[in-house]
Amino acid sequence: MLENILPDVILRPLSLLKFDDLCEIRLRLGRPTTINYKNTYYFFGRAGLCNENEAIVCTKELLQNVISKASNYSVYAVNEEIKDGFISVKNGVRIGLCGTVVIQDGKILTTKNISSINIRIPHQIVGAAYKISKFLFDINGQVINTLIIGAPGVGKTTILRDLCLQLYKKRKDLNILLLDERMEIAASHEGVPQLNVGNSTDIICGGKKEINIVNGIRSMSPNVIVLDEIGNLEDIKSVEYAVNCGVSVVASVHCKDIYELQKKQNFQNLINSRAFKRIVVLSQNNGKGTIENMYDEYMKPILEFI
Repeated sequence: MLENILPDVILRPLSLLKFDDLCEIRLRLGRPTTINYKNTYYFFGRAGLCNENEAIVCTKELLQNVISKASNYSVYAVNEEIKDGFISVKNGVRIGLCGTVVIQDGKILTTKNISSINIRIPHQIVGAAYKISKFLFDINGQVINTLIIGAPGVGKTTILRDLCLQLYKKRKDLNILLLDERMEIAASHEGVPQLNVGNSTDIICGGKKEINIVNGIRSMSPNVIVLDEIGNLEDIKSVEYAVNCGVSVVASVHCKDIYELQKKQNFQNLINSRAFKRIVVLSQNNGKGTIENMYDEYMKPILEFI
């Protein structure tokens, strides 16, 4: 998965570690390399985990090497992604980028002088959403509108991925539409998902949520739409549109807890209309994807879940 984007100086010591426990690799220009391993950050050197003084110092050449390989040696070909701050790679790896944002007439043209990258490695954890899935069907067997909330990096994407699979296992007649905007949920490559999201899941990769929701409903007639990281006003309006069309929505949002969610201005209509009848709070307290609690549309804990 990583051999096509990383140089040997990083790959060799990585081989000493258990891949399933590797979450992130962070390269910052002129500074020590760090990795997220078993949900803990470590300095990383030529012999593996190390102290700060022994860590590999990231050079401009190292950053350029990774970006060139990740873009298949054509940065211009992935500039639409770069404008959004990332590059997607085969098998669901996503490379976050920091640098100088170039703006013209109020629009982002590209990001240059890349100074930091964050290589995020997805992992399929079958059963991660099993407990949640038992509470996502109403008495008629329809999927209940559900919001997955948690801070960045707590496992929201992992849970969404497995929810697609768990919903399929419980009702194989459901047509699920997955909006994989950053191509990391299903990790599709040339149209084929590399990670298991169930056999009744149709996938739209890339694009914008507001366009994909409208087009997806018209063209695929889904029972359920699954999407990651909603937040801006356009996202919210698109979700409202889907709900008003009678389509169930399962979505995630960056949010620390239920109280922070209630303060988000863009979500007030959805909260007041009680559109989401299940709100799941995630944390990393017992590893990524820890399910802290589940609430109903009135923001009350679901006792049966507890």
